[in-house]
Amino acid sequence: MKSPTLSLAVVASAALALLSGCTPTPPSPTPSSASPTASPSPSASTASLIAIDKPAASATVHTPVELSGTANTFEGALTVEAVAANGSRLCVRDVMATSGTGTPGAWSAVLAFPPRDTATAVTLRAYSSSPKDGSIINLVERSVTVSAERPAIIITSPACGATVAAGSALAVSGSAFVFEAAFTIELRDSSGRPVVTQSVMAARGDKESPWSATLTIPPGLAANAYDLVAFDNSAKDGSVVDEFPVQVHVR
Repeated sequence: MKSPTLSLAVVASAALALLSGCTPTPPSPTPSSASPTASPSPSASTASLIAIDKPAASATVHTPVELSGTANTFEGALTVEAVAANGSRLCVRDVMATSGTGTPGAWSAVLAFPPRDTATAVTLRAYSSSPKDGSIINLVERSVTVSAERPAIIITSPACGATVAAGSALAVSGSAFVFEAAFTIELRDSSGRPVVTQSVMAARGDKESPWSATLTIPPGLAANAYDLVAFDNSAKDGSVVDEFPVQVHVR
């Protein structure tokens, strides 16, 4: 049999709680000795699918600017560009990574544009386009300084990303300071095979001087991205040197 005194105490406690309108507070849990849980790392779904590995952030580089990185984008496609401090686009190039659509791949690119008279802050950007609406996605950026050092050969026209028509005459111009003022320009396909090759002479060989040429784009040339490349050959061994590549699109 239960103790009458204990029963009366229980009843009195319950009555007091009802009269005061309060609910008895449950006991606090015993503190755990385990360490607090660390913040979770970003998941693969939120992490960027594109990375710029080179050049390093805040590096000083010269034009043409060489870039490389990794990407896991739809069909391995991405775009890289150089943007000036005022927002103007200095150069743009469509790039294909070695793989994509679920499998990370490597990519590399060269952005060639005329340097300014002084060292210039430039933002390098890499991104992909949404398969749904073409909007920019997976954007990554890296700030660098482009020196005023002038390459031996420069193409000033056409600009990076220009569109040209198959069968048309493409006017090309720029400046150069090369041995005996002689060098070559080529239009190359995505595999690096020359489609058109032409010898060019700058105005002078003893200092940087202007040059111009006209390339005839072959009729029926497949619509695609091509590299318009100006380059010299080493007087020592004939190897290709001082390449200045500008990507153009044949439509």
